[in-house]
Amino acid sequence: MLCCLGLFIGYAVGSFLGGPWTLVSPIAGFTLGLIGDMRLLGLSHRYLGGYGRGYCGGGSMQHKTLEKDVEDPVCGMRVNARTVKYKVNFNGKTYHFCSLACEAKFKKNPEMYVG
Repeated sequence: MLCCLGLFIGYAVGSFLGGPWTLVSPIAGFTLGLIGDMRLLGLSHRYLGGYGRGYCGGGSMQHKTLEKDVEDPVCGMRVNARTVKYKVNFNGKTYHFCSLACEAKFKKNPEMYVG
């Protein structure tokens, strides 16, 4: 979205300045807008749980089921209990999560996910 805005502004600046700026300004505006779009996309992914941290947090491929795999109570994804980063102790039991987003949902209302 910002790349389109940058392109439009570049055309306006280029037509105002004339000469070689007619070509340079739109390219520069589009490039700056594209960088802004990529930056915003990266920030939204980090806020939602991060790159490649399971189905809910980045869409990474699910690994083969191992003996130590447990189910994320929020989304149902299988996670390895030994290597997972997101854990919450509730009523004497440890619950494991695929992403920061699932962990946060559980913390808001754990009774909803514990049966």
